[in-house]
Amino acid sequence: MSKFEVLNSKELFINIDKKLIPRWNPAKHFYEQSSEVIAFWQEEFKKISFGVNIGGYFFHPWLYFHINFFKTPIPVLEKGRKKPVERTMTPPLDDLFLLIVDSYQEAEDLDRGLFLFGTRGSTKSTILASYSHWTLLTKNDGVHSIMGGSDPDLKNIIRLLQHSFNNIAPALNLPKLRGEWDSEVTFGIKQKAGDDLVHSSLSVVNANSSRKSSSEKGAGLSPVGYIFDEVGKHNFWKSYESALPSFRTQYGYKLVPICCGTGGNAELSIDAQKVMEDPEGHEMLLCNWDRLERGVPEEYITWTEGKKQKFATFIPGQMSYRLDVPKKEVKFTKFLGINCAALNYLHISVTDWPKATKRVKELTSEAIKDEDSRNRNRMYYPQDISDCFLTDSENPFPKKMIERHIRKLKEEGNVGKNIELYKQDGKQKFEFSNKTRSKIRHTGGVSDAPIVAHMDPPEELPPDHIYVAGLDGYKIDVSQTDSLGSMYLLRRRNLELGSPCETIAASYSARPDKMRYFNTNCEKILKAWNATCLIEAVDMGFQQYLENKGEAQDLLARSFTLSGNKGANSKLKTTYGVYPTVGNQEYMFNLVVEFTKEEHVMGIDEEGNQIIKTGVEFINDIELLQEMLFYYKGGNFDRIDAFKHALTHARELDKKGYVPKQEKGSRSKINSLVKQSIDEKLRSSKYGNSSLRGRMNKY
Repeated sequence: MSKFEVLNSKELFINIDKKLIPRWNPAKHFYEQSSEVIAFWQEEFKKISFGVNIGGYFFHPWLYFHINFFKTPIPVLEKGRKKPVERTMTPPLDDLFLLIVDSYQEAEDLDRGLFLFGTRGSTKSTILASYSHWTLLTKNDGVHSIMGGSDPDLKNIIRLLQHSFNNIAPALNLPKLRGEWDSEVTFGIKQKAGDDLVHSSLSVVNANSSRKSSSEKGAGLSPVGYIFDEVGKHNFWKSYESALPSFRTQYGYKLVPICCGTGGNAELSIDAQKVMEDPEGHEMLLCNWDRLERGVPEEYITWTEGKKQKFATFIPGQMSYRLDVPKKEVKFTKFLGINCAALNYLHISVTDWPKATKRVKELTSEAIKDEDSRNRNRMYYPQDISDCFLTDSENPFPKKMIERHIRKLKEEGNVGKNIELYKQDGKQKFEFSNKTRSKIRHTGGVSDAPIVAHMDPPEELPPDHIYVAGLDGYKIDVSQTDSLGSMYLLRRRNLELGSPCETIAASYSARPDKMRYFNTNCEKILKAWNATCLIEAVDMGFQQYLENKGEAQDLLARSFTLSGNKGANSKLKTTYGVYPTVGNQEYMFNLVVEFTKEEHVMGIDEEGNQIIKTGVEFINDIELLQEMLFYYKGGNFDRIDAFKHALTHARELDKKGYVPKQEKGSRSKINSLVKQSIDEKLRSSKYGNSSLRGRMNKY
């Protein structure tokens, strides 16, 4: 029978009266059973191999196997007991498993892998064990591979797989010929002549093991099934990619590889980030948001932002079985919105979206004083795809303030302008760009992004020392790594009223197909705002570009020893930039962290209370804020690196007394602007006059 010949049946195996099921004799071989027994079980085996149509609804063969024959320990609350006990049974059909198996079927039709990522408590290990048992039973003459990065996670899947093998209906028992469950097992029967009749094989591989060949053992010589578990815990792509050719045939994929992971890891693997944000580029199925939202009231859809992006299959925290919110049991026909008498006896456990959403929000509420606990719950029970990228590693940035400020900027539409710079009649001009900004977690390759302006470039050249820039460059044109080139342009602090810290005038994070295009845009930014740029002394690409044009001495900051940094390397080895010693790097990074947390008194409100803003609230670049939010030590954060160079440059100019140059025969434009601003504020009763006069005296 081909997969296109669909069986029709009146009922599921679990709904058949057990008295009507022909009795299987465990002491006899299959062909020694009665003809009635053989006919019955041959029919059931066809259903778990090819699927079955009941009342017009097609049950995928894995779905049919899962709810009719797979056996697993399930906690149940029995009458008279206060605590649940585990009982071995077939799992009930639930909305989460239906979401996964429907996604699997779509991936099967489109020749794609299935990448699942989201909540903890999704019964992931149970589902993977079910898939493995079904594959080993129905896909003969091949190897089913279970890959992972840690022994405990792999052992949990294998434990559940063994449990199902030991409790399956005798007619579907698949004997073990040889091998060990934690490495390789061969299934089949031993013939009377002593020869082995092999049905299928299981391969279990820890990709992080020291075995040299582990990355090449993913699929075996003839794969029939493939799983990669907890991909967020380690970089899995090399192992997966080595197996990928064995999935392909001239007719398409011969199987659906499944990769999955959960949030809340110490660090999220770079590979997982890449696949989650670019599933199509990695031959994975895109998330079907309509399928996820089936039966979900609109007001409880918490992933509205995530839907704007391409993402792999997302499993939200509300669907977790670890929440103390029981699922509701409803008729399957009601859930599907169909009328089918044959399915009236089948029920499905459905997420109680109002209660589950309320519970997740309670676990992540600011009412919980322990910030670490709140953040862990956000990672464990993600409400949107952005929560999937949070990690459990130490993050020194004020995450809660950053999140609030990002929301505020988005609500206000204060996200900067995508622009291109050009000169016309000697004046600086710009036009809007339709280029797309580089993603926060760049996945490699070309990203020809726009310049983002938070202040319009001035038509006339500003005085020196108002604007400064910092650069984090790169060394080759195109790379498959996650590195971008990034420049941040800052307006220095205390140049006008209400600017106690530096503000971002423009940013540029990109990786065009030619490095000279990146360097050209950086040059345009510096010239447009009359800024000098602090580079890393060993990063020579931009420096060489400017030296070839004779512009390095005008546009780059000279090398210096960081003042106030005891760990700095005082031996200057290059003409431009700051040398990347450990001491310098720590000093500059700490400068950025302190910037975000520093409090500034902005005035007095009508009730006489101080108006306080933190440094974070002066950052209007959402992409930089998101990098800070997702920061973990050892990761690649190009925007933070560029910003820290710009901030360091500004602070060094402060310490060395550099002020904007005064124009010949006139007062400084900056002093004029400041005094004009002060005069306006003095006429307002909203702010304290003494505070403003004190500021005026500085100028």
